[in-house]
Amino acid sequence: MTTQNHLTPAQIDHYRSGLASAEQAAHIESHLKHCPQCQTQLQFGQRLTALLAPLPQLAARMPRRHPRTVRWPRVFAAGMATASLALAVFITVPHLTASEGGYPGNLSPQVADAVQNIEFYQWLSNHPQMLQQGLQHGNPA
Repeated sequence: MTTQNHLTPAQIDHYRSGLASAEQAAHIESHLKHCPQCQTQLQFGQRLTALLAPLPQLAARMPRRHPRTVRWPRVFAAGMATASLALAVFITVPHLTASEGGYPGNLSPQVADAVQNIEFYQWLSNHPQMLQQGLQHGNPA
């Protein structure tokens, strides 16, 4: 029932709470008479229990919080505002980009060629010697 000639905290708590059998209680009491370390653990548990005893009464005196009720009109209004804002953005953004010249239908021929042949231009940027050879032979890239 002992570990290294000392009681375990579980054994001391079992004894302190009154759950130990008569035989176990007698053994623990005889050990406690001769072991100051286990006596200290028993006293600590007793002090802790005494300090925590008022907590249930304090908790009972605390005011109860009422559950929050959902205010559906506010939720509905927020949803409608979000939906109308999203609709306005989807309607106006294509018109804004088209009027500023940023719409893909207004690309210059040079930009359209660069976009269509982007892989070739990337390859050419990695192989500048091919561009030099083509220019020397009169073949522009």
